[in-house]
Amino acid sequence: MRKTRLRLMVVLLTTIMGTGFTSCGGDDDQGNIIPENPTTPITPEEPSKEDDMSPEDRKEYLEKVALEFMDLVPASDFREISELEMYINDTYGEDYDWDNVKKWGEDIFDALKQATGIQTTKSETKSWGDYVYKYNDFFTNYKALLMASNFTGHFIARNGRWELEKASDMQFIFTDKQGKQCVLKSKTSGNIKKVHVLNREDWKDYDIYYETNYSYIRNDYYDRTECTIGIPETIEVELTQNGNQVVKTTVHLDINNIVGEEFDLSKSNISSNILIELNNGYKFDFSNITYTANTKASVSFVMSKNGKSLISIGTFSDINDMPSVNVSEFSNVLFEADNYNFDDANAKNGFVKVDIIGKVQIQGVVSDLRKYVNCLINADEYDYNANVFKSYINQANAITDMYVFYDGKNTKQAEVRLEAFSTGYNYRGISYWNCEPVIYFFDGTSYSTFKAFINENDFARSFDTFKRLVNKYADLIDERIKW
Repeated sequence: MRKTRLRLMVVLLTTIMGTGFTSCGGDDDQGNIIPENPTTPITPEEPSKEDDMSPEDRKEYLEKVALEFMDLVPASDFREISELEMYINDTYGEDYDWDNVKKWGEDIFDALKQATGIQTTKSETKSWGDYVYKYNDFFTNYKALLMASNFTGHFIARNGRWELEKASDMQFIFTDKQGKQCVLKSKTSGNIKKVHVLNREDWKDYDIYYETNYSYIRNDYYDRTECTIGIPETIEVELTQNGNQVVKTTVHLDINNIVGEEFDLSKSNISSNILIELNNGYKFDFSNITYTANTKASVSFVMSKNGKSLISIGTFSDINDMPSVNVSEFSNVLFEADNYNFDDANAKNGFVKVDIIGKVQIQGVVSDLRKYVNCLINADEYDYNANVFKSYINQANAITDMYVFYDGKNTKQAEVRLEAFSTGYNYRGISYWNCEPVIYFFDGTSYSTFKAFINENDFARSFDTFKRLVNKYADLIDERIKW
């Protein structure tokens, strides 16, 4: 029961009372048009007596929204896709013979590697009592330019293994349970930007030398490859079944201000859109994914079904004082974060909204994310001191505004803040503290926690419906296990 309640609270709070959004609202006959710009803020307005709702009305409204949302996403919508995924995974998964695919990839990668003639070393010495351990990592350095045009061919599932046929594109061809042909294929288009994305280390060998009875040296030898990837403007990956599209993912990328072939966090920019389309009418649209160096980062997400927005999320923040560091360095075994000044890096005016079927929104703003996080960290460190703990929680609340809205209107129905509570646990006379989100309604009522507001008695129908919904989705998983 406790787990069920927790799951329901998560769904209700993250999907019904989410984190605000502009909504196209309206009645259901209008189809709930997908919001054009989920990151557009709502301008909060104080409620009038006519706009305010009683606690009973609020609960009734939220339960109605919960029931409507769950009715829109039945597990049956995903049965066919789930069954196909089960068969593909069980038939062509890790137990299938992928040796040809592995060898094909390794051969292409090895052919693209070019030795730089540079050797690098990383050394470390550790002592344990009288024993001294010396570790040396020796790297033979290479460079490789990886382009989609290098990785082509058709892999056809035959006789328990993938057989390769030469082709100008990339495809995996196999059959489903009914013997229908399925094709997983990818293609790229548009201008290509070359970006040094990561460094790959492949261990090759080692040797050990004992200097005395109390010390030894271990040498490990690696091939270290700087991987530069040719990133196209558009990437499409599609799965078809019997010639019909099942899933299609389309990615659009725009990368600017590259320094040579390096993406520098303090100088370079990237923007992207990702659209996932399913044959059951669902779409998952990630748009406005942007990072503008030391300026702003943002992302929008809309989950829709047959053109009706189910969940939409938008978030952005001002970014400042990011140090000059290349993204490729994070995968470098020699990378040391202390060599870069991340101490001043910060995100300010952080903003997030969530909208659930145009009926319930919550909008949150944090003026200084670093300060907010530090307040919570410091509060946790002083969870034994009531005054200090409460002080940090109050400081966190002071730089946060989070409001609940209904039907996309500007009227504030409630405010969400953190509040300190004693755990009731005493150790050597010390009472410890924690914090939980609290809903404050504008009629003067408040609830100590979300749990006090959303409970199984007041939300009996939505709890029961949620249990049935979870069980039906769980059945899909159970069927996969029993397949």
